[in-house]
Amino acid sequence: MAKRVFLERGFHAASMDLIAARAGVSKITVYAHYSDKATLFGAIIEDIAGQLTREIDQLAIAGLPPEQALRRVGATYLRLTLAPQSLALYRLLVAEAAHYPKLGRLIHQSGPRPIVATLARYLESRRELRIGDTLLAAEQFLGMVLGHRQLGLLLDALPKAATRADIDKVVDHAVNLFLYGCGA
Repeated sequence: MAKRVFLERGFHAASMDLIAARAGVSKITVYAHYSDKATLFGAIIEDIAGQLTREIDQLAIAGLPPEQALRRVGATYLRLTLAPQSLALYRLLVAEAAHYPKLGRLIHQSGPRPIVATLARYLESRRELRIGDTLLAAEQFLGMVLGHRQLGLLLDALPKAATRADIDKVVDHAVNLFLYGCGA
């Protein structure tokens, strides 16, 4: 319930009173679990980022060839980051990060950093790939996948959410560019 209140109202307009009322509990009950609104918001961020990370971790890419593994990771990552809830959370985080830098660091440590590390470990394990800096390569691959679609949706500059065909097209292009470059 608290997550919905934060996403609907934003951090500043979400009150512990409203969160308690929507959850059907007393404000004292909410404070018994979370010392303040920022702590509750941080727990929500950690949970959402953890869901994203767990879904990527559960893809079981270890035995897959690079093309399949990258397609699987790329499609899952793009689908999750372009989901309406993810976009709403991202907007909220960007707005609040300057006031609460700890929250920005928390989301980065709970979401993007472990996803990049998971992909980097996979890339490092593949002998057929010659990648000097697997962490940078993982960041760059995920950046290619994310591209400008997320920005367009965040700014309401795109008319609709990405379809599965849109996601597949973006991911296929990123995988081909990552693995085979732009050579003739």
